[in-house]
Amino acid sequence: MKSVEQAKKGSFFSFNRWLICTEIVAIIGFVLLAALYTQRGGAEPESPPFSQAETFLAEADASFNKQDLGRAVFLYWQALQALETEKTEGNKADRLHANLRIAEIYSQSSWLKDAKSRLEYASHIQPDHEDVLLLSGKLFRDDGAKEEAAEQFLAVLDRNADNAEAHYLLGVLYQGNKQYKEASTHYRAAIENDPEFIHVPSEKAPIGVLARLQLSRTYNKMLQSYRFLDRELTSEDMAEITRLEAQSINLLEQALQGQPGMQEIVNDLIGLLYVRANALKREAATRPYADALEIYERIVELDPTEVQAWQEMAEIYESYLRDKPKALEMYQKIYELAPHATYLAIIKSLEEDVAAENEELE
Repeated sequence: MKSVEQAKKGSFFSFNRWLICTEIVAIIGFVLLAALYTQRGGAEPESPPFSQAETFLAEADASFNKQDLGRAVFLYWQALQALETEKTEGNKADRLHANLRIAEIYSQSSWLKDAKSRLEYASHIQPDHEDVLLLSGKLFRDDGAKEEAAEQFLAVLDRNADNAEAHYLLGVLYQGNKQYKEASTHYRAAIENDPEFIHVPSEKAPIGVLARLQLSRTYNKMLQSYRFLDRELTSEDMAEITRLEAQSINLLEQALQGQPGMQEIVNDLIGLLYVRANALKREAATRPYADALEIYERIVELDPTEVQAWQEMAEIYESYLRDKPKALEMYQKIYELAPHATYLAIIKSLEEDVAAENEELE
């Protein structure tokens, strides 16, 4: 017999599945409604008047920007039907836009066959448009055709060398193929071409943020390659390691400014900061522990529940800086996060030591 906890868990997951199914049904419903406007012959509903096209497009764009994809696709279909009642050179850009957005929504919903079909309509309107090429590249990528995807992204850059998204997507492809130098080049170009961190509805963060995150990871991969060298590291090697490490941290700090609280960035940054702090501790003969302490302080600023960082600070204050009041403060924080008897014993001992020091001063 299931326990109450299991029953609750089962009920929770059943509710979640119900919500997901409801959302899927709603989206399919919107698509089916939209499809009614694309049928030919029989009892075809009358297309919306051309005069309403701009209104439909504006509302569709607003929904798409909020990632309300079900409503957006329905409105784009409405706009497209209205526009196609009077096909002109003047509304060509709007027809292209509606077709592209419908294809992109299908792509985001993993309906690749429908996305490709709708992209063909956009391609008939303007085959060399950079957004057509960009989406084509994404669909090739999603199909696992990386070389064809790269060709499309490069074609975008042939037409617009400042397209940040194309640079970023190429960087991802090169990074996945372990071509780190090429990946770095395109990530840097993506960063340069998105200085304002422009919102991209279909992405979890602006391209400038994502490029910094991935460039930091690329540098980290390059750092790891030094571990497998079958020779002793030279002074030039050490200088390059220090440079890559510093740039990786700096890139993540910049990314966090552009997308505060993004957990992927926070996790990567904390990981790199631990590596840097540990290196500083090993170099204590030439570098003061205060440098490592500053890094641990940044870690707990990013995540106040990082017990390890609090422990490292407590050890530095107690064993190396001989500041028992600060060490006591650190251990009290640790005990709040992890109330173990060991920490309580350390706190009691430090309290006695601090009290004794205060008596001596008096």
